[in-house]
Amino acid sequence: MVRCHEHNTEFEEVTTDFEAGGVIVRGVKGLRCPIGGEEIFTPEQASIIKARLTAMIKPLRLRRKISTSGRRPALYIPEDVMRATQVKPGDDVDIYTEGRRIIIEPVSEPED
Repeated sequence: MVRCHEHNTEFEEVTTDFEAGGVIVRGVKGLRCPIGGEEIFTPEQASIIKARLTAMIKPLRLRRKISTSGRRPALYIPEDVMRATQVKPGDDVDIYTEGRRIIIEPVSEPED
């Protein structure tokens, strides 16, 4: 059994909730220190949590047509995408390609 390094006691197996990025996975198996309450997960338990998170979080995927604005190509960005990426009108984005893919990423830090 795994021991708590701080309290030198064995972790107890518990059923708990796991939160990541605002998503809560309920009823997962883990280990908890009976004295300090610290929770850890074995690699097997972490794999199960990861699989459940992956099943819960569906990637946002929308289809749009490239239109024109003033004879230039334009692409409307839906509100759901704006919300998911936490960008707003006026924010800077980087646009680049990877093969045939067009990547649009929010600029994380201002450039000098």
